[in-house]
Amino acid sequence: MNGKDTTTSVSNIIQDIKENGDKAVFKCLKKFDGIDLSKEGYRVSQKAIGAAVKSVSPDLKKAIKASYANVLAFHKQENLRIKKSWKISKKGSVAGQFYNPVGSVGVYVPGGRFSYPSSVLMSVLPAAAAGVKRIIIATPPKKMSSEVLFAAKLCGVKEIYRIGGAAAIAAMAYGTEKLKKVDMIVGPGNAYVNEAKRQVFGQVGIDSLAGPSEVAIIADKNVPVDYAVNDIMAQIEHDPMAKAYLFCESKEKTEKIKKALPKEAFKQLKIEVCALAKAMDKANDIAPEHLELLVKNPAALIKKVKNAGAVFAGYQTPTASGDYWAGPSHVLPTAGSARFSSGLSVMSFLKRTSYVEMKKNNKQAYKEIADFAGAEGLEFHKKSAETRVKANYK
Repeated sequence: MNGKDTTTSVSNIIQDIKENGDKAVFKCLKKFDGIDLSKEGYRVSQKAIGAAVKSVSPDLKKAIKASYANVLAFHKQENLRIKKSWKISKKGSVAGQFYNPVGSVGVYVPGGRFSYPSSVLMSVLPAAAAGVKRIIIATPPKKMSSEVLFAAKLCGVKEIYRIGGAAAIAAMAYGTEKLKKVDMIVGPGNAYVNEAKRQVFGQVGIDSLAGPSEVAIIADKNVPVDYAVNDIMAQIEHDPMAKAYLFCESKEKTEKIKKALPKEAFKQLKIEVCALAKAMDKANDIAPEHLELLVKNPAALIKKVKNAGAVFAGYQTPTASGDYWAGPSHVLPTAGSARFSSGLSVMSFLKRTSYVEMKKNNKQAYKEIADFAGAEGLEFHKKSAETRVKANYK
């Protein structure tokens, strides 16, 4: 299906759900997932969540819990550092800012080729740290894994819905009889999910329109070949659209890396031999989602990073460390959007409100306001300022 067909198909789904609510949701579930949930409903029961949790292996539970602790600690610290109200005072007025979290957030957790409990942690926990009161999850019914349900329960998510694709985005954006609408939707997905997020933006906030995952790797002459090879292949295995770039200062090392890679990797990989400084310039032009600095002295290059979703510094730091364990959310800008945007964080879920308080008898300020308004031809803006000068209210 081409882009125009996708747009039309998604638009029809959204309109149907806006007009018909759950009836339309059930129709989509039957049509696209081959499942009839009209009798039992599409909300996952606590009993089903409990059963799923029991089926997750102890080792995986331990790994998910470790990731949970690291991600939550990181975003709690972020919250403490940025969520601060402030004011400045000058003669006759006070101005400042304060913050409030978004009221409710819907997290889309894709099914696709793999199970993604990491997407739960990386999307839910920044919102939770920001103070969002209601966080819900929608995930395709056929690909709903026990690991995803375990991660959701660990994060304190009480509402989980078995809906996938554009229908999930529409239901969360506009609400149905059984699903109360949210204020913001986050999470990656396929072309239909992306298009649905684009179409509902404005009705709700969204995190971004995610493109294929990408990594740029800058490597020096001493980079271990197996490190570079495995990091490239880790990127490529995301999906057939994923991209990898390798910039290595050593022609000899580059040839060794090439020989160690399977032929099919080169469909998604670009390799260039160049000096580290030039490599950094090229990486900034690409503005990659992930930037790996597989060099002995990453600090020197970090100072030159201008555009990247996340930086992984040194031989011992693969992108996978950020995907699963380190702390910052792995939901990052793609397709060059790191030039103007950032990864998901506490800041993504905070609304900044300006505060202004004018003091009495601030005649000079009101005169300047009135002059400005008058110059723009806004008569009542001018009068609203002039009134304050003439009035004698307490």
